[in-house]
Amino acid sequence: MADTAVALLDMTNNGGAWQSASIATGGTAVDAGDTAVIAALGNPNGLIIALHGTAASTATVLAGDEPPSESAGLGNSSALTIGNGLSYVIRLNAGQFVQSDGTIRVLIGGTGPVEVSPYKIPPST
Repeated sequence: MADTAVALLDMTNNGGAWQSASIATGGTAVDAGDTAVIAALGNPNGLIIALHGTAASTATVLAGDEPPSESAGLGNSSALTIGNGLSYVIRLNAGQFVQSDGTIRVLIGGTGPVEVSPYKIPPST
């Protein structure tokens, strides 16, 4: 099991609609048994993670250890089944999945790999 660093990707504000051209595919490939480590961002409000399956796989967001969040002890997310060629977008509960170093960790299972694309949506201005 290895860690795979996954950088946050940019969203573009197009008249109040945040968008990205690469939300379905083109993310960082993370093999089965490995963990996607999403770059430190502190507060995950506004974070979405796009997952694209290139084989039958699962993705589980690992429980955080960052106190004093009242949600940190709620445990891992349920495993999301990702079929070959299918894409999903998930949004995290604030505080439940943040690690003490500010990262978010997503464990990939099944036969993998899964393309992982995390996006931080800036607050509306």
